[in-house]
Amino acid sequence: MISKLTVPPQRQQRGFTFVELLVALVIIAVGVAGLVALQRTFIQSSSRAAERTAALEIAQQRLETLRFTPYADITGGSETLSRDGKDYSMTWTVAPFYYNGSWLTTGAAGLPDPLPALPDAKAATISISWTARGGDSDSLTMEAWLGRITLRDGGLVVTPPAPRSQPQVIYNPGAAPEVIAVRLTTDDNAQIYQIKETTRPTPTVQRSGDKLQVTFDTVTYDQATQTQRVEDFVTVNCNCVFTELGDGGYAPNRLTLIDGRLTLDPNGGQPERKRMGAPADANQPELCTQCCRDHHDNLNMFNNGTVYREEALSNRSVYGNHRHFKAAPTFFEGLLFGDFVQAGPNDVYLESCRMRRIDGYYAMYPDWQFKALTATSADYLIDETGAASYTDYVQAVVRALVMGEDLPSAPSDRDITATPGSYQMIGRGVYLDTMSAEHLQAIRDAINNGEQDWLAKVPFYEVNLTLLAEWMASNDAVADITNEPIQTIVDPDLDFYGTYSRGRVGAKTTGSSLMTVMASEGNASVLGTAPIHPNDTTTLSSTVNVTVQASTGTTTLYSVTGEINCLQITGAACRSTQFRDVAVTTNNLNISCSYSKQGNADTGSFACNGIPAGSNFDIFFSKAGFTFNPASIAVRNLQSNLDQNSVLMTEN
Repeated sequence: MISKLTVPPQRQQRGFTFVELLVALVIIAVGVAGLVALQRTFIQSSSRAAERTAALEIAQQRLETLRFTPYADITGGSETLSRDGKDYSMTWTVAPFYYNGSWLTTGAAGLPDPLPALPDAKAATISISWTARGGDSDSLTMEAWLGRITLRDGGLVVTPPAPRSQPQVIYNPGAAPEVIAVRLTTDDNAQIYQIKETTRPTPTVQRSGDKLQVTFDTVTYDQATQTQRVEDFVTVNCNCVFTELGDGGYAPNRLTLIDGRLTLDPNGGQPERKRMGAPADANQPELCTQCCRDHHDNLNMFNNGTVYREEALSNRSVYGNHRHFKAAPTFFEGLLFGDFVQAGPNDVYLESCRMRRIDGYYAMYPDWQFKALTATSADYLIDETGAASYTDYVQAVVRALVMGEDLPSAPSDRDITATPGSYQMIGRGVYLDTMSAEHLQAIRDAINNGEQDWLAKVPFYEVNLTLLAEWMASNDAVADITNEPIQTIVDPDLDFYGTYSRGRVGAKTTGSSLMTVMASEGNASVLGTAPIHPNDTTTLSSTVNVTVQASTGTTTLYSVTGEINCLQITGAACRSTQFRDVAVTTNNLNISCSYSKQGNADTGSFACNGIPAGSNFDIFFSKAGFTFNPASIAVRNLQSNLDQNSVLMTEN
């Protein structure tokens, strides 16, 4: 009997159907197309980044050319350049600005009459446009101020040296006209020389918990070689605890003289066996880790003259470390209240550190050595004569410090006469780093030999301390002065705008009031805090007499003043650049108003000064892209000084 064999189901075989193959091909095709599109996007992005970098370099080169053009010949123009086979169309415009209580340009109300032969400053706007990869149009714009009083001020223009991988140093050309440029030559007829300036009108202040971090840049520009040295400084205060004695700490970096030029000491920043520390808690600036660890000395550092804090050997520990304190006096109106209490091994102690960015990283530096403080009005430093007088004074201060002589007197023409209103005062400090005996002697030899560029060999710094120093007035009834607490944006509900005012005079009635600016020595002067070490208890001060004339003939004069806060469209506080070009005008041709803003931390303000009693007028606020609340203020039959509530400008 023959039977039929059957194949078990598990041994049956079947292939892919045509539909399955088709679906698989479609999936693969979609994936490949996505990869191709991603690669194309990546290539385009890289290409566009390179194009934008090239455009930025072209704009910087044009700006540098403008800075070294004779001031009277600085005008607008256009040019087309080719870079890596791509054409870039460049136009630059130059707008004149005149200072008459505020910065005004052509067509604005309140211009000086008659106009000076040359404007006080010129605002340059450089625009670059090109066709990007893919056919889209792309562009960028760069802005900068060119000041008449600083003339060959080229220190803001040059690209910084390439940093290490992180964090990158970003240096933007252009600054406010209040930046003081000190010529590093005593030859008034020199055509080629170096210039040194602190590039920001005011330092940037940030808060973490109850600790501050203050940042500013100093640039030394060598006109002969068209090179610069950017010194990006940050100063922090911290709460620390002592840790072990070990090899993980480092000595400070510093500038020294090599072949007649200031350069970083190649022997600085070396590891040292010494006492170390650590942050006492996490609610502090990140840099406190480095500050607490390294800000200690040993005997080797003391003998080499490379210590963080200057202190006599008799006051140091057996290992050569300087003293640290867990409590310090409070500082108020130039007076200290309380006692220093030295910290023991298990105590939380107070610390402050100065750092400088080197190759992209903040590295430890010796403490600031505060030597001179000078108060002026903002108008004094913008005026050509006043600015020249002040920079000559800075040179004289540095020379006296180097030679071990008495400091010169500050310029004698700084006192002001004013009508009722609001006026910004400025406090500026001079610092001189401690140098080795050989370095100091080389500078003295250069001075004695009549070398006119000796100042270029000196590690000195001139810093705007207006928002960090303490201010007080001798007669508040005649004229007071603001001295609000230092604050930054830490709480959107309680401290939304993150700004404060210091040094703004409120002139009220006839009489005189002496304005005094004060700051403690050492790092405390840069941080705006009380000293944390007995060696820093000396307070430097400077005064300006304000004489108020509240009448003209039989007519009494008054003022209308107020503050202006700002919000970006995102709801965050505005950046300093967004306060530019704020217009405060009136419908009365006999009354003019001004606007003042001293950097990011300063509260913007407006002032209509010296207004005859009984005046009727409206004040208007405007800026392109912003809405003001209120947009105007009506003043009727003015019979007293009016301090208006804050005006809020909001980005549209």
